[in-house]
Amino acid sequence: MGEPERIVPPDERAFRAHVAGPRFQSGVDRGEWRLIEIEWPHALIGVTAAKRANGPPEFVLWFELSGYPTSSPTATPWDLDQKSPLAPEKRPKGDRVGMAFRSDWNGGVALYVPYDRVAIDSHPNWRTQYPRYVWDATKDITFYLRNVHELLNDEDYQGT
Repeated sequence: MGEPERIVPPDERAFRAHVAGPRFQSGVDRGEWRLIEIEWPHALIGVTAAKRANGPPEFVLWFELSGYPTSSPTATPWDLDQKSPLAPEKRPKGDRVGMAFRSDWNGGVALYVPYDRVAIDSHPNWRTQYPRYVWDATKDITFYLRNVHELLNDEDYQGT
């Protein structure tokens, strides 16, 4: 007798539907991001960065997705080789980019952006200050990824 079928919770079911859907897959096709792994409630996704002499081709984010999509994701810059948060010296640099990927805030375990759950919960004023960047349940993971991809492909991004 085989193992009993696992009941997939609604948040995981929604996330899996979103990464299988056209918005996520078109980003994959354009080479903007790639799904590395889902181990619910976490997922590893690589986001492509602009070519810089001192920068990697992508940065990996370790997402915590409990309550998705009602609750916004939170993401930690991740070192796949070390299986741990990305060291400060390996994080993206630049004015805006460096601020988003800062390691001196909240232990460096979340991006410092208004679409991240940890950041927005710590800065409720951002909801009115940056309304176009605030997560709501109508959004999907591509909203987060597009914003990160934009940062990593902006002229402000200086590599590591």
